[in-house]
Amino acid sequence: MRSNPIVAIIGGTIWGNRGAEAMLVTTIGMIRREFPQAQILIYSYYPSRDCQLVSDPSIKIYDARPLTLALKYFPLALIASLLQLIGISIPLPQALSRLREANVLLDIGGITFADGRAVFLLFNTFTILPAMLLRVPVIKLSQAMGPFRTTLNRILAGYFLRRCEHIFARGAITAAHLQDLGLENQKWTQAADIAMLYESAFSLSTENTEKVQDLMQKLDNAKKEGKNIIALSPSTLVMKKSQKADNRYTDIFLNLIKQYGDKDTHFVFLPNASREGTIKTRNNDILVIQEIRRISQEYLEENLQEVVEWVDYDINSAAVRAIIEQADLLLTSRFHAMIAGLALCTPAAVIGWSHKYRETLADFSMEELTIDYSSPDTNLEVILDTLFKTRFEYADQIRSHLVQVRKSSCVQFDYVKEFLTCVKN
Repeated sequence: MRSNPIVAIIGGTIWGNRGAEAMLVTTIGMIRREFPQAQILIYSYYPSRDCQLVSDPSIKIYDARPLTLALKYFPLALIASLLQLIGISIPLPQALSRLREANVLLDIGGITFADGRAVFLLFNTFTILPAMLLRVPVIKLSQAMGPFRTTLNRILAGYFLRRCEHIFARGAITAAHLQDLGLENQKWTQAADIAMLYESAFSLSTENTEKVQDLMQKLDNAKKEGKNIIALSPSTLVMKKSQKADNRYTDIFLNLIKQYGDKDTHFVFLPNASREGTIKTRNNDILVIQEIRRISQEYLEENLQEVVEWVDYDINSAAVRAIIEQADLLLTSRFHAMIAGLALCTPAAVIGWSHKYRETLADFSMEELTIDYSSPDTNLEVILDTLFKTRFEYADQIRSHLVQVRKSSCVQFDYVKEFLTCVKN
């Protein structure tokens, strides 16, 4: 048995989506607890920036951008696989050569093979196909999947999910979708989100430390003055979806400030996906925060503008958690900002678009706090007012479920530990 397995991880990054970062560093941290000498290979869709942020010499970062996966790794892995059938082993680029040596590929994509996300289906396929061609076992750690009603998604999901070593469904809704797909029960297990086990000690990067410290001091001063703190974590993705519907997304946040701004309340906008220095919208909530800030200068009275802090720069998961921990309430459209709130017992209302929010909140019996951005009859003000008035009861409710939810998340790492322990040298 080996004490230093080679573990490849795909579907997460350090930079950009901080939910992906939380899952990635937690996966690495949990593996290292059992296998301190494990070699970690990260296949990142932001490889250059991640290489700049991570200095740990035992972690190697390789390119996993969509075009690289589809046009380079897939054809080379296919050729290598076919030649292997006749006993010929060909040299491969380092990224593929190391993948071929790996004992397992852990796919930590947050949501994969889901209807309504046709543009991502090929990416979901190519993240795992090269490993399968190279005969590397694939384990899908806790993630949302399905539904599988559209023909293309059902075909792709049915083919590739059956060829995974094991799959972890993030909640009961995903589990039901896997059953509907006809996946054998022994092929999958339900497990809570990876990031439920996140610890700041797992962090692999430092970003804008001084700015974060200054912000934390401001929030601490507000708390000492007896003010409540509401954390607001919007999403460029949901804003785009809203613009196609009723275009009232930014108003939701500004109306909240008008509603509570004169009630000894302080607000902080923070991104749970940030790519400072770029105008690209994907995985970059800095842009929506800047847009809300621009509108607020015309929409809010000066005294209300003074009770708002704006985080329009890169922060990692450790900083995201530190800010949310200071908050009494969280309103977010980011799944892993919601996870951070739950893990820290900070009650959260979610303006979302997928079953992934609802099935996780169901673990805490809090499904009523999921708000569909496109629903015209949702009375958001009533929901938020109820949450604000009963936040202490909700915090107690979260605590009563949290131990069991964390145990559920541990199930997937128990499986990985057993799998790697059985791998021969």
